[in-house]
Amino acid sequence: MPAAVVNHLHFREAPSPELFARAQAEVVPQARTIKGFRGLHIVQVAPDHVILIVMGDTPEVLDKVATEVGSPWMVANVVPLLTSPPERHVGPLVTTTDG
Repeated sequence: MPAAVVNHLHFREAPSPELFARAQAEVVPQARTIKGFRGLHIVQVAPDHVILIVMGDTPEVLDKVATEVGSPWMVANVVPLLTSPPERHVGPLVTTTDG
């Protein structure tokens, strides 16, 4: 069953748009090598609050993406900028609408 990870990231101050460009350039290509990875969405809901949504075929795929790709990059590039640890939520995709 398709699944999603939703991460709430609360930054000390508004992060640079370059950070998200780097995530797109550095994280996504590596994540795409993991079978079942379906995408990364970054939503900036406030200047200092960003939501990451990672889609995959199963929760196990999402755990593999996090362990092998996401977490190392986040620890090196994002965690030092946060006011608190990321709030990570994983669950099945109940419904979706494209277009």
